[in-house]
Amino acid sequence: MALLWWSGGIAHAETPETCGADTVVTLYAGQTIDAGTVTVGNDEYNLYVTFSAQNGWLLSETHLHVADTEEAVPQTKKGNPKVGNFAYQTQHDPAAQEFTYTIAKADLAFDSTDSLVVAAHAVVVQQDSEGNEIENETDWADGDRFTNRGSWATYFGHTWQECVTVLGPLTSGATETAFAFGGTLATCFLDIDQDNDGNGDFNRWGWTNGGLAPGMYSFEIYAGAGRCDLSKGAFVGMLTVFYDGASAFVSYDLFHPYVLEETHLYIGSDILAEDVNGNPTVAPGQYPTIHDNLGGVGSDSYTVTGLSGAINVVAHVTVAGFEYFAGF
Repeated sequence: MALLWWSGGIAHAETPETCGADTVVTLYAGQTIDAGTVTVGNDEYNLYVTFSAQNGWLLSETHLHVADTEEAVPQTKKGNPKVGNFAYQTQHDPAAQEFTYTIAKADLAFDSTDSLVVAAHAVVVQQDSEGNEIENETDWADGDRFTNRGSWATYFGHTWQECVTVLGPLTSGATETAFAFGGTLATCFLDIDQDNDGNGDFNRWGWTNGGLAPGMYSFEIYAGAGRCDLSKGAFVGMLTVFYDGASAFVSYDLFHPYVLEETHLYIGSDILAEDVNGNPTVAPGQYPTIHDNLGGVGSDSYTVTGLSGAINVVAHVTVAGFEYFAGF
């Protein structure tokens, strides 16, 4: 639906983006005249009901009631709807082309199939070139009649549409670097001073985790945690390490909607990997075990052999999935 919508009596310029399929019915004036449409849609939190006048008509009044059953719509003892008792009513002065009611999902009652009954009534007018009213009609949105006798008033149904969030196309800004954080076992790269000169040896964030005795460990994975500040990062998944004293099985597992593009792993007795010159390094591209071009999977694993004694683990990930949206 693309329209000016209303909530709490205030007009908003933005367009409600609805989920799934909207319900659209004809707005009939005097039972047979096509005077426009009524459109019902929802997002995750709200129901939107839009009256749209067409074919030379304008909205003078709108009345709306939404319930879980036909019987819950205000009616007389004979089954004719009592428009004056409808929950939502507006006098349009000046007459309007379109008008939308916004109703919070929390304020609605649903039947067992997540369906709603909508009773939409309007008064429409036609005007001359000077804005004077020259004709008016009572309208009902097309649907089933409340009663076979008396009023020709009608109602129709709308089933609440589920909102599904899926990954959209990834862009260059949709990835983040991430490292496993072992809590009390973790040392930030920025705090490592192996030459004891009082200054950190590295200028990038991340963690080495150790020393690990044989056993099973679960470490949290954080993306974008600049300067090792967890409050700046996103908790994107878990790293599991099982070490038996000779070999280690390591598993990366991310939470939806995050996915793996690359993984880089170092496991050894030293706290850091070594570069090609034998110097300690924190650069993931120089870690001894690498899986690249993973293509957006949710998990990855390694088995590293030839280990002994206490070990240290540095686990890096390139994470995608930071730009995603509903309805793609």
